[in-house]
Amino acid sequence: MSDVKIYRNSTEKPFDIFLEDLSKGFEAAGFSIQHRDKSDLIAFYQGEGIDLPDNYRHIMLQICKPQNSGKSLPANPERSVFVQKFVFVYNKGGKTEIRFLNYSENLIGELLGHNEFERGPSDDMFAEGMQKTFANMESIIQEAV
Repeated sequence: MSDVKIYRNSTEKPFDIFLEDLSKGFEAAGFSIQHRDKSDLIAFYQGEGIDLPDNYRHIMLQICKPQNSGKSLPANPERSVFVQKFVFVYNKGGKTEIRFLNYSENLIGELLGHNEFERGPSDDMFAEGMQKTFANMESIIQEAV
């Protein structure tokens, strides 16, 4: 297995209905959706003068579980590159597509240094927790699909 993979899924469900179902699923599981008012990538690019098709939709959801990351970051602030997860939802060919990056437990541990701490979880415990988070994200997406 690769240390980094792109999670891929799609649905026939209409974009807005899927997005609402997905958001409810994340929130019910304890995830916080950050910067929702800035999640529309089309609005961003159009604001920068980029022409995009009128019927194209592309949203970037930034999610986090503050109750987990808030306890973990003080032990090793380098974990901050992993605690915010980005889920991309866009339309293509009449379907709603879903993507996010998933990092292996091994890669996370290696990049962080496998450190142990007197206070807070070790890097390896954090990496293990991240795997559970990615699996949870996949389940939530599958339920919304």
